[in-house]
Amino acid sequence: MIVLGIETSCDETSVSIVEKEKKNNFGKVLSERTLSQISKHKKFGGVVPELASREHSKNLDFIVKETLKSSKISLKKIDAFAATTGPGLLGALLVGTNYAKALAISSKKPFLSVNHLQGHVLVSRMKKSIPFPFICLLVSGGHCQILLAQAYNKFKILGETLDDAVGEVYDKVSKTMGYGYPGGPIIEHLAKKSNGKYNFDLPKPLLRNKTLDLSFSGLKTAVRRIIEKGITKNQQYDLAKEFQNAITECLIKKVDSSFKLLNKKLKICNFVLSGGVASNEYIRKSFELLCKKNQISFFAPDKKLCVDNATMIAWAGLEIMKYRKISSKINTPPKPRWRLDSL
Repeated sequence: MIVLGIETSCDETSVSIVEKEKKNNFGKVLSERTLSQISKHKKFGGVVPELASREHSKNLDFIVKETLKSSKISLKKIDAFAATTGPGLLGALLVGTNYAKALAISSKKPFLSVNHLQGHVLVSRMKKSIPFPFICLLVSGGHCQILLAQAYNKFKILGETLDDAVGEVYDKVSKTMGYGYPGGPIIEHLAKKSNGKYNFDLPKPLLRNKTLDLSFSGLKTAVRRIIEKGITKNQQYDLAKEFQNAITECLIKKVDSSFKLLNKKLKICNFVLSGGVASNEYIRKSFELLCKKNQISFFAPDKKLCVDNATMIAWAGLEIMKYRKISSKINTPPKPRWRLDSL
């Protein structure tokens, strides 16, 4: 089984061809091409939706052809065409979804509608055996959710951010400090330079709240007020470190609570950290230690599969074909606010 996946939910134009191997049911990437738009959006400090759509329209056809050429297989060998149908930017989603539908119609092959977050959660299963159910923390630029993954298409949201997503807060703090976009790698780099001399006593919203929900807007505002008062370069490093520590402590506390809550009802043996923020080394190591303490196996995708990519969409398509074995309706519309728990 071979699936071609297309990802155009935000500012990456990505195409991937993934084959399910017979011997172990894992996925093998035959070819992947991703064109980042970071340089296009950098001067605006974030993604401009109309610009993102135009770039997808301009580049997608070329990238599909390059991916097919690199894979050394013909279009006839593709068994199905998968595309991110939501959530994301409507204009951007339309480009990838309509292209995949056109390929499916012309080839008389199935079209597979994939939820972007579903792709993030399932991609860790492409190379590792991770049976359902498992807990997943999905942390990205647009989402922050603690999930119970019960099946390829069944997810229960245990807790989520009530305001800003983690990646979004990293971007805004980086911008306030006078640095660029994306903010995640920048803040992580600054934090590594800290000697811990200054203590800013940053808030940790909802840390002691009994729910599993999260909030980061107040933390972002506290950092902005400190910066506006004026700080030195060394203080900037310490502020970046304390900010990252506060974010991580909030995430760790809520996930740890989810372990304790669920293990009263069912035995959870596996945890998956996914999404763009999962490529942060400090956050990864913190969750590895948490899982070790709770005797739970830790999984995270390769860093290149944490950020938005078409491989996770193609793999999710393969999981759908394995269990459902039917095509999505060709008139399935893009869903900019498609929630994972509504699958």
